[in-house]
Amino acid sequence: MDNKKWGVVNSDDKLCYVVLFVSRAKDNKMFTDFTERRKSFICTADMIDHYKEQFKQFVNAGRANEFCRMYISVNARHMPTIRKQLLHFLIDDDTFNLCALQSKLAGIAATKECAAEKKWMIDFDTLNEDTLCNCLQELEAIDPTLEATPHRTPNGYAIILKHGFDCRQFTEDWKDLATIKKDDMLCIEWKCKG
Repeated sequence: MDNKKWGVVNSDDKLCYVVLFVSRAKDNKMFTDFTERRKSFICTADMIDHYKEQFKQFVNAGRANEFCRMYISVNARHMPTIRKQLLHFLIDDDTFNLCALQSKLAGIAATKECAAEKKWMIDFDTLNEDTLCNCLQELEAIDPTLEATPHRTPNGYAIILKHGFDCRQFTEDWKDLATIKKDDMLCIEWKCKG
């Protein structure tokens, strides 16, 4: 079925990512009557820059001084698995509001069954670059194949690892600064509305 006139183009891509725009109460404590906003969807890797532009619109739709974040799934998602899970869901729940389909699709894609990769993320809560370097050196010593890659976040760094590892000793050494997440979302953009 041709849906090009509606802006729908079939793709042979088997991988996609979950994207989340969010304005959290935790980040906006200065507002007494704050209501969280969020928008979630899936997209292919080549569309992420396009959605960074849409994130700016999300920020501009907020209140003055409202802090917003854009997240992307650390692991790519397997589109055929998402499709099957969505079909099962729609068959089982014939009362589902189709206007909420985009968010439901993101929720399905975010499940561990739909992950196409096995990257881990370490949420590292410090801006101290020397401490970060020490952590990266320890990870290298534990397993050189981890290929630890740091990414700046609003409150520190996220360290993306190519795969998991035996983290018992690491967790003990870094328990005050590091939280290991096996399949999570990476904050790639953040902005406060001026």
